[in-house]
Amino acid sequence: MYFADISSVAASVNPILLYADMIWNHRITRVVVGLLLLALAIVVSLPAITGYTSRDGTVNARLALVNAPIDGVISGEPVKVGTPVKAGQNLVEISNPRVNRAVLASLEAERNTAHDRVIALKKERDDLSQLREQLSNRLAIFKQATISNLEREVEILRKRVEVSQAQDFAAQVDLDRRKDLASKGILTERMVDAARAAGAATIGEVEVSNLTVDQLQQRLNAVRQGIFVFGDGQNDVPYSQQRQDEVIVHISDLNSRIAENETRAAEVEKQLTEEGIRVSSLESETATAPFDGVVWSRSVVNGSNVILNNELMRILDCRELFVDILVPEVDYDEIYPGLTAQVRLLGRSDVFKGTVTSVKGSSAAMETDSFAASLPISSQRNARIRVRLEPSIMNGDFENFCQVGRTVQVRFPKRGIGLSNWVKNLWFSIF
Repeated sequence: MYFADISSVAASVNPILLYADMIWNHRITRVVVGLLLLALAIVVSLPAITGYTSRDGTVNARLALVNAPIDGVISGEPVKVGTPVKAGQNLVEISNPRVNRAVLASLEAERNTAHDRVIALKKERDDLSQLREQLSNRLAIFKQATISNLEREVEILRKRVEVSQAQDFAAQVDLDRRKDLASKGILTERMVDAARAAGAATIGEVEVSNLTVDQLQQRLNAVRQGIFVFGDGQNDVPYSQQRQDEVIVHISDLNSRIAENETRAAEVEKQLTEEGIRVSSLESETATAPFDGVVWSRSVVNGSNVILNNELMRILDCRELFVDILVPEVDYDEIYPGLTAQVRLLGRSDVFKGTVTSVKGSSAAMETDSFAASLPISSQRNARIRVRLEPSIMNGDFENFCQVGRTVQVRFPKRGIGLSNWVKNLWFSIF
């Protein structure tokens, strides 16, 4: 029964196999299959013929380090990782209650001392100004009294001059009369000589009186000009004038000292302002975001102690995204700065445009800048190509860290098939 079933199945399959064999051996079928295989080979080879494709690229961006601006303690909760930030936004606050205020206190004491000195010197100057006014009043009174006395003395001497002139006139008359009587023999020559001597005396007295009047007039004129001429013939000033001169000199010295202390107080005030700003900046400071981005990592928490220039956090700079890729170094000359490229994220169909910014050989030293993603490591002869991505939606995709770290495929167009270069390279390799 079993063998009968097998025979029946074989009998039914044989016609199918015979039909399939007949179709396969047909010329049209073999031509169609050959064309399909050729088309498949062309499709598979077309990307390599028309361009260069890299499969090891990664979306990358630079990181900005935010360091501690002062020593202190973190106060408040720092911005968390993955939080989008705007330029100038507060990231973390640092307070330092142990800031040194010694210099500030010293400057404040120096400023207060200078102000107190100015106040005291001005009070002393005001007192001396009052004394100067009193001395000036006393000098004016003394001057007026002296002028009045001299005017009276001049007037008295002028009266005496008039009396002396009258006496001189009387003496001259008496002398003339005696001369006349002596010529008649009435009086003796001795009496004439006595009258002549009396006349000479009156003349001398008139001259002395006139000289005395001139002397007093000169003293009066000098006093009116503020010069007091004493009896010993030397010019001098009264005690009030001497004291007034001393007060004026002292006031001038006080003005210089006041100006000096005011200048010192102003300079100390400037230093105090600068020191106050410095102390205020050391008491508390807030680290801010340098640009729009997203917090990539942070090294501190609330209550952490930090010192100047300690790293606080890293901000991802999404303003300029780029891709570092590796391509065989034999294609080095075909890829050059300025060449356009097409970039596709692995797993997505979106294609982004890019531009080659640098091309380096396989032995070129790698950059030491801070990058968000690792640079591709090559163990073969591969050229390092950096492609800058043109602005796109990825630059603002802060929630996904701007797609940094994602694998991409980068494709560059070829300028030609390059058959001649392939033949030359083959010839160089053989010979």
